[in-house]
Amino acid sequence: MEHQYKQHYAAAAVTVAEKMIESKVCGPDSVFVSFKLDKWHTEPNQFCSVVLYGTMTVSDRDCRNQIHPLVLKFKHINPQKRKICRNDQQFYNEKLFYEQITPFLLAFVSPRDDDVSMTPSLCRYFYGRNDCGDLADRDLIVLGNETVRGYRSAVNDHRLTLDYDHMAIAVRTLAKFHSLSYRAKHVDRVKFIELVKKVAETQFSAEGKWYLSSKVLQGLFSTALDMLEERHGDSGGYVQRLHRFRVELLADLIETTKRVMEPDEHLSVLCHSDFGRHNLMFRYDGDGRPTDALLYDMALIRYGSPALDLSHFMYLNMDRQTRDDHWDDLLDVYCETLASVAGSAPVPDRSQLDTEMTKSAYYGLARVSMAVRILLEEQKQVDLSELAGLTDDEKLQFWLSCGGKRATEWTADTLQHYLDMVFIDVVAN
Repeated sequence: MEHQYKQHYAAAAVTVAEKMIESKVCGPDSVFVSFKLDKWHTEPNQFCSVVLYGTMTVSDRDCRNQIHPLVLKFKHINPQKRKICRNDQQFYNEKLFYEQITPFLLAFVSPRDDDVSMTPSLCRYFYGRNDCGDLADRDLIVLGNETVRGYRSAVNDHRLTLDYDHMAIAVRTLAKFHSLSYRAKHVDRVKFIELVKKVAETQFSAEGKWYLSSKVLQGLFSTALDMLEERHGDSGGYVQRLHRFRVELLADLIETTKRVMEPDEHLSVLCHSDFGRHNLMFRYDGDGRPTDALLYDMALIRYGSPALDLSHFMYLNMDRQTRDDHWDDLLDVYCETLASVAGSAPVPDRSQLDTEMTKSAYYGLARVSMAVRILLEEQKQVDLSELAGLTDDEKLQFWLSCGGKRATEWTADTLQHYLDMVFIDVVAN
């Protein structure tokens, strides 16, 4: 079956390459020469789309060949998987981001700011199609393969964590990305709001359901809370903090998730919403130190608090010790970068950002409780289509079986940080 899928997507890639020439994305007089499929993407964190790498060769008006290394992201060929991953909405958002939102945001960057120190590095966009329906399996997003510009995955062996140098570069990149929203709102708020209102909802279904039901999310959190209770007892007032979490947040977690994701002016920005090392590539200097980061996969963009991106990243990609040591440092890096690149646009200071984190960092908790179970699973590739038709109890067992004790410990560590930050008024008797 996998071989059949490969044939389907390989054939579709050639057809798309020819369509790209017809659309003049490579120049008005370009002529299609060839398309070579380089490889099939098989990394374990790639489960919401099908990714191919290829090289397109075109001839220009002077009959000189130009080579374009490309990344082609297709929807799943399986309609059930497309529905579970909300492929139609996700591909709509990526197309909207690259074709309408990005040109608008970058229009407020002056020429002197147009360098790596002032603006975020983004993928080059070539082509997008989102026809849906019977043609959904041929819908795709075509981006430049940024390895030709020296970008690559983070250089370390851990699937999740990053060291401080990588974290700092990533946070600077995020601040540059968010600064584009502050600049645009400052100059043309009406147009900015008009564009972000076009963004499709990708995390909640039309019926208001999130990726996980309240019961499943409660189960994942309860397992982590039980681990924290065993770990700490009542030291530092943990019994009271755990009780407050259970009473104030655990009762209806989906409503809580929805509430913290709602924009609250004036600090809201266009968020990536899935900001993490799995959607970042880094560039390095001659000594192997990271110097820049490029963010990609804009499928989950949404308008909301900058804390959505920050909490997701800092809970997903920092282990407990790094978070304890560098949480404040990294938030300072974010604020300092934001202030230096946003021009005359007002941006949040550290005090305001701390308030945002207290209000909205729950988003990072909710997302990470699910994501770590996918990313730390070593025995099998997680297939979300297995969830179709299961009861909530069966779904909870499915998620608990992924990532094992290590994933529960990760969730417990993030919960501990959240409890210490949000319920700081609860102290030991």
